[in-house]
Amino acid sequence: MRDVILGLAVLLCSAAPASLACGYDGMAMDLALAHPASLDVSLAIHQAYQDELIAKPLPLPGGFGMRRALTAMDRLASRLPPSGNDFSLLLVEPGLWTRFELRDGQWHLTPHAPAPTKGASLVIVGEGVLLAMLANRVTATQALEHGLVHTEGDDQLAGQWRTAFDD
Repeated sequence: MRDVILGLAVLLCSAAPASLACGYDGMAMDLALAHPASLDVSLAIHQAYQDELIAKPLPLPGGFGMRRALTAMDRLASRLPPSGNDFSLLLVEPGLWTRFELRDGQWHLTPHAPAPTKGASLVIVGEGVLLAMLANRVTATQALEHGLVHTEGDDQLAGQWRTAFDD
């Protein structure tokens, strides 16, 4: 019995902490805990799906969904202007935080980053919105006006997104 308890303790301690887990890891996400604005963004995205402003992406299991999300964020990084301040991005569906850091004129991503501290620069967006923007079906201005993208902490962030997606 002692070996079973010890084995369970080792297993629990080796698991990824909940703060670094996301929906791709099989963790259910509480939108209110992810960020206070994530619920409003999620509701706006749901309405955009209902109004057929954007298409809902096909659900993909675990690693396949994560790969699609990371590819989309890599494409986002290549479109953002090579200037500005570092920021965190939350994909609301899986609850995935990713850190965008500007180094040597290029954006570098750190997926599964911890949630940013209060007052930090951040973007909250849905995967379907990001995919629609990357496919030039929705502009950043439209997404911001419809509440599909939320920025805070840095006044330049919305401008960077407009530069990347409104031209």
